[in-house]
Amino acid sequence: MQKVNVIRNSPPAPRPLLVPGVAGAATLVPCLLFGNAAFLTWLGSRAAWLTLPTSLGVPFAFPRLSLTTLAGQPGWHLATELLAVAVLAAVTARRVHRARRARPGANAWRTLLSAWSGVALGLALANALRASAAVLAVGAGPAALFSYALAGALTGLLWAVCLGWVCAVPAALTHRLTRPEAVTH
Repeated sequence: MQKVNVIRNSPPAPRPLLVPGVAGAATLVPCLLFGNAAFLTWLGSRAAWLTLPTSLGVPFAFPRLSLTTLAGQPGWHLATELLAVAVLAAVTARRVHRARRARPGANAWRTLLSAWSGVALGLALANALRASAAVLAVGAGPAALFSYALAGALTGLLWAVCLGWVCAVPAALTHRLTRPEAVTH
């Protein structure tokens, strides 16, 4: 009977991919929000200064997660946006997984910071990809390609600093709630 109690009262089996999966999935929330045309219209009418980089050809905010293009955009643009969303989610999840493997006893704050840094790196790469695709579509040279990719990465870092915590908090909460010490018997 003691063996049954030991098994029943033992902490749950660790799920090493749960927190990175939550971190990657949490990046889809702002991507869905910016993929909504009604939200973009509302944001453009309330804070038009946020769209200023778009007038220069640099990507705006998070990549759009939508199955339709905005009016007047070609089909390759939608494929680029979806690829950028995948890059953002994958880089964020990979960064959190790597941080958890490097420091298995990390607390929720460290998980929050690793998820936030993952969003920053992922959004910089995603926006560099989006900017590069736009430059390649118009057939510009390598100097324009490099400068727009750099500008896209910088705007991605800026947006990640401002909104990356939205994606990082669910990962930290999941870490906090699924730790073996947090489970009570």
